[in-house]
Amino acid sequence: MFRAALLSLVLLMPALATAQSQDTDIRPFANQLDGEQIKTVFSDVTMDGAYNFGRNGKAQSFYIEKHRPDGTLTYEEDGDVQPGRWFVRKNTLCFMYPSERMSGGCFRVYQVKNCFYFYSDRLRLRADELNTDFWTARAVREGEPPNCEAAIS
Repeated sequence: MFRAALLSLVLLMPALATAQSQDTDIRPFANQLDGEQIKTVFSDVTMDGAYNFGRNGKAQSFYIEKHRPDGTLTYEEDGDVQPGRWFVRKNTLCFMYPSERMSGGCFRVYQVKNCFYFYSDRLRLRADELNTDFWTARAVREGEPPNCEAAIS
């Protein structure tokens, strides 16, 4: 019985190692983008993003965000399409939407491999952000599968 339980635990370890929730602090494995890097990465690109990562590492909400070079954007989630604007302020990526249903805001952007993580600038940057939800969303360029989880686990 003990050997069977131990074998089950060993077999589960790879799955547990790649599970990534929003309380995973990715910053030790990431590069924080500065304003120029943010402009380069996000100008004229469509991002596939996700929110609400559970402890099992699976996202519950998904979005598509098309960033145009002129600073306009189109945000789509669950079939609802909203126009907006994107810009860089003090090394953060900022969003504004005319709709009252959409909250904007500014985010510190970190990159791990092809994944971009967004930390709200409303949360003060701390040396140790453990025991809190860290990033609010994760995105990759349209059509790319995220290859960042193994780098963090």
